[in-house]
Amino acid sequence: MRFPLLLSLLASLVPAAAVAAGTPCTDLIESSEIIQHADGFAISDLHDGCAVTNGLFKSGSRMGWTFERAEFKGDGLADFLKPMASKPDHLPNWGRFSVEGVRFTPMLDSAMANYITTVQQWPMDMSGSFRFDPKDGYLDIQELQLTNLRLGKASFSAELSLPKNAGIPALTQDGTVSLTHLRFRLDNMGLFEGMAIPSLAAFLQQMSGSDDPAQGINQLRDTTVTALQALPDSQIDAASKKALLRFVQDRPHPTGFFALDLAFDKPLKIGTLDFNGAQLAQTALASAKISVSYKAR
Repeated sequence: MRFPLLLSLLASLVPAAAVAAGTPCTDLIESSEIIQHADGFAISDLHDGCAVTNGLFKSGSRMGWTFERAEFKGDGLADFLKPMASKPDHLPNWGRFSVEGVRFTPMLDSAMANYITTVQQWPMDMSGSFRFDPKDGYLDIQELQLTNLRLGKASFSAELSLPKNAGIPALTQDGTVSLTHLRFRLDNMGLFEGMAIPSLAAFLQQMSGSDDPAQGINQLRDTTVTALQALPDSQIDAASKKALLRFVQDRPHPTGFFALDLAFDKPLKIGTLDFNGAQLAQTALASAKISVSYKAR
């Protein structure tokens, strides 16, 4: 299993060979197939970073995400914008990004369908940051946040352990990244249904081969409920178990405020997780101390 950290995304944008001369940010963005032009597209260099205005993040042949402005900054980022041959392989000590005015953008053959889908949306904002201490391999993913004024807000943070003085290749090597602490917050007014459920349904369909997405969601819910009910009191108190069970059973339409904290006594090796729904739930919960609150509207 690959762990899609911000660092690996930045690394993937760097071209495999030198491109035509220009500013570092222009070379980076223009040589990438991931970010494309929208009306009013522009690139600018920032201190320790880059900014892109009116871009399109293409996620498939028929879909993408347009954004009004994106910024990303990092410790010594200029060195990471160099051609691959001279790019350092160490991880930056810090990095952060923000994306404003994000909208799902269909690229269908029907102009009417594209227009209706676009105008019915309310734009989202995204942000996040990380800090890395190479001396002890501590990676702190700080408050990855998604906000939509009409649909709600979700945030995620995590503490991870990497080998000391780890380089960028460690992010994509199975078993080298371990999760020690995970925090998730959700204020749901439709955000969960609009963002999480479609992705989860597609993932479960790919894993099971079933043509019925509702069946996969229901099976995962039942499996998770069974795993939660078997957890001992030493891992989760009665109030947290009740709140978590209610949240799981309310899917696909959980309402209100949800908070989850997982602290792993034994660090969970990310690259060794099984994508099977039952195995994933059991493995993730086996060594975790769990604290949950859930207040429905």
